[in-house]
Amino acid sequence: MITKAQKHAFQQDGFVVFPKLLAGDDLAEFDAMCDAVLDGKLAPVTPFEGWLPDHFYTFWEPGLQDRDDLPRRQRVRLMSNMCRHHPYFHAIVRHPRIVTALQGLLDDDVMVRSDTIFMKPAHHGIEAALHQDTAFYPRTKPNTLIFWMAIDEATEANGCLHVIPGSHKSRLPHRDDPVQGHVLDDDQVEIDRQIALTCEPGDAIVADAGIAHRSYPNRSADSRRAYTITSAPAKMQYIEPWKVTTISEKTPQYEFELIG
Repeated sequence: MITKAQKHAFQQDGFVVFPKLLAGDDLAEFDAMCDAVLDGKLAPVTPFEGWLPDHFYTFWEPGLQDRDDLPRRQRVRLMSNMCRHHPYFHAIVRHPRIVTALQGLLDDDVMVRSDTIFMKPAHHGIEAALHQDTAFYPRTKPNTLIFWMAIDEATEANGCLHVIPGSHKSRLPHRDDPVQGHVLDDDQVEIDRQIALTCEPGDAIVADAGIAHRSYPNRSADSRRAYTITSAPAKMQYIEPWKVTTISEKTPQYEFELIG
């Protein structure tokens, strides 16, 4: 159940935190399944629209893909689209507590586009530069939502999210970056309002995709895994045409799908 205070905070600040959204056996199973994905032990098994990839989309930490001296999960930056091709993650994006949180903030049924595990390896996990996720998508009304859940404890030392409350109310021009894609400079925002969102495992953050956010490099001895879902209300309208692009010829990007 979403409270009036949570809705107000989401509208004004652009994000709301849900402590212990997953816990107990649910969290333990989720932790193990995410490790199986990162370690390459879990492969796509379910076709989507007639297509079954050989592996989940994987983006590697710069320069580390071929470092066989490191465990695989220490070389991965992110893996995506499990919810399209594996029954466990297909069910996770429909978990009642996740759907209830999203529906309560959206006042509508929920559509899902993709899911991602973000890995920030101990000692060398790179930053995610300051940006708004709206820079990566066509304009919509309202903005899409980002569901972000901690798998490990997320601290300032290992690269927790930093957000700028209220920054979702303006869509800012981004510059291109060869590694990060689209980024903002600190002087484009009220950087003195930036806050760190430290989280315990199972804590979730739901944010308007327009919120300016970042995570700093991980120089600690602790990894920082997180799981995200890109979602939207069923009544969302496109202000710009949605063009389905591909990361590669074998890795399509998916349309939104109604889940609840």
